Amino acid sequence: MVYPLLKIESVSKIYPGNVLALNNVNINIDDNEIIAILGSSGSGKSTLIRTILGLTALNYGNIFFRNNNYKDKNYKMIRNSVATIYQNFNLVTRSSIIKNIILGDIAKVSSWRVLFNLWPKETINKAIDIIEEVGLNNIDCNKRVENLSGGQQQRVGIARALISAPDIILADEPVSNLDPQTARDILRLIRETAKKNKISVLCSLHQVDFAKNFADRIIGMKEGNILFDKPAKKILKFDLNKLYK
Repeated sequence: MVYPLLKIESVSKIYPGNVLALNNVNINIDDNEIIAILGSSGSGKSTLIRTILGLTALNYGNIFFRNNNYKDKNYKMIRNSVATIYQNFNLVTRSSIIKNIILGDIAKVSSWRVLFNLWPKETINKAIDIIEEVGLNNIDCNKRVENLSGGQQQRVGIARALISAPDIILADEPVSNLDPQTARDILRLIRETAKKNKISVLCSLHQVDFAKNFADRIIGMKEGNILFDKPAKKILKFDLNKLYK
């Protein structure tokens, strides 16, 4: 039997004050699939991503990764297969480009090597290859991240996600802090590198046109509910009116 890469089954999350953030959410994500989640602020997009990462506990439901239930405490196996791209980049700004990228592979490096900053040559070479893949090869890899533009910083974030060779990347509003053209470039890069490396992506977005150009499939969320889940090419004006009315 073939199982989905990620199965979100009847998941609900209720915050204090009886605030319903997720209401009986069901989603299947397959290998090498690019999915965008659309919805207004407060629709549950970020909460959904946090629950998949194990940062927010569920009240009801189950999450399965390759048919392994999160509740069975397979966290290490699951987390080693998941990478994240953040809205605010979440980089060590006083550190270098290459050091930030290498940190994405920290789970696979001995703790003493991390402590003494003695990274394996294989890891360094892998980081250098990925720097070229994300279009930063024209910049000194020892340059501090704080001296980069927003778009360049997010390219570092993408490289950090790629270095661990994840099965899926979770991207929470990865372009909301960027100008429109840079945002398009970053989404194109995420899509191209994910397809090249056969990585699935679940990405929350606000912009409809970005989502249509980026995703194979779009999920619409409103007030913790899934309103639609269909191929990007089949999204109708009716769907969007219902989502944003």
